[in-house]
Amino acid sequence: MRIPTSQIYDRGLNSVLDAQRKLLHVQNQIASETRILTPADDPVGKAQTLGLDDKISQNEQFQRNSNLLKNRLQRTDSIYSSITIGLDRARMLMIQSGNGVYDDQDHRALAAELSGIRDEMESLMNSQDENGDYLFSGFQKRTEPFSKDPVTGTYNYNGDDGRNQVQLSPALRVTSVEPGSSAFQNVEANRTIKFSDSTGSVTGIDARVTDRAAFDAFHGGQYNKTQAPDLNELRFDFDGTNINVHRINAPGDPLVAGPIPYSPGEPLKFNGIEIEFSGNFAAGDSVEVRLSEPTQNVLTTLDTFIDALEKGGLSGDMFEEQLTNALENMDRAQERLSSVRAQTGGRLNVLENSFKNNMDLEISNRDTRSKISDVDYSEAMTELTKQDIMLQAAQATFTRITRLSLFDFIR
Repeated sequence: MRIPTSQIYDRGLNSVLDAQRKLLHVQNQIASETRILTPADDPVGKAQTLGLDDKISQNEQFQRNSNLLKNRLQRTDSIYSSITIGLDRARMLMIQSGNGVYDDQDHRALAAELSGIRDEMESLMNSQDENGDYLFSGFQKRTEPFSKDPVTGTYNYNGDDGRNQVQLSPALRVTSVEPGSSAFQNVEANRTIKFSDSTGSVTGIDARVTDRAAFDAFHGGQYNKTQAPDLNELRFDFDGTNINVHRINAPGDPLVAGPIPYSPGEPLKFNGIEIEFSGNFAAGDSVEVRLSEPTQNVLTTLDTFIDALEKGGLSGDMFEEQLTNALENMDRAQERLSSVRAQTGGRLNVLENSFKNNMDLEISNRDTRSKISDVDYSEAMTELTKQDIMLQAAQATFTRITRLSLFDFIR
């Protein structure tokens, strides 16, 4: 059988190239540390590897989320701790102010320290993260959460009730920070009234609740939560003999109490509250007062008590009323803050458990992927040696066969 020279060369070359291809394939497996270079090498294994790669990548993102959330929770817990220290110090100063031997000068000294605590706490409540976002504004992260209303003298919350959540696993989302409305703002407060305006010479009032249940019931019936806080007002009209109490900023300014007999210079008593007017409440004059909000910021509690200390001249009963209200409001604020800190601690525990579970899952996924796709170096080196020998054999055979021509015999 006659074999053409061209066919001899083609077959020889193909054998050498095939041996080179197999040798190069083994070299690439060793270099890339995987036995599956293309889906053709192992279709099922390649599909499993791709699925495991996705899970590992997703798990790495969850771990990054965990680290970011941990940093945020620890930052807020540190803020809560600083505010708690401030509240404890403020409460101690309030109790100290009740010392009967303290005069107005001593009270003003305490007020100065309480003002510093209030300002520090306001700064902490308006804390920002490393990106300049406000921590306690809910979803309104570019809005400063707390500011003082110059009209009502209370501290308002400017954010919303949104709770940012971070995903730590396919089925687990954890809240990062409680909004300021929950942590600091909507704390139940003792209800009272504050001076707003007058048409005569009355310049202010001192109010003392003598029957908490009666006044809370009256306050609850008159306070309209759908109105702005500065519109929840009462007007006292004095005709020289009696005082009539009207709910203003309501249709028709309805009469809500009275007529109540009143003698100038004496306290006015009605519906569980006693009011002393500063200045001469003359016939024909009117005094407007503002109903306090049912809930308030702890900063407002501090601010109100600071005003009482700075004002001075309060009777013993009136000052005791201010002190009692302040202490009870502080206690509620501390209880709320303790509750929020407990939630933060619980979230840190959930985060730690999730982080450990994700680590275990990542180790398992990587181990499974390794068993499916990683190259066996001992087997690969044996195959490399084998393919190298086969290439050398193909090259040597090709050289010998190419010499089997008539011209070699003619020589």
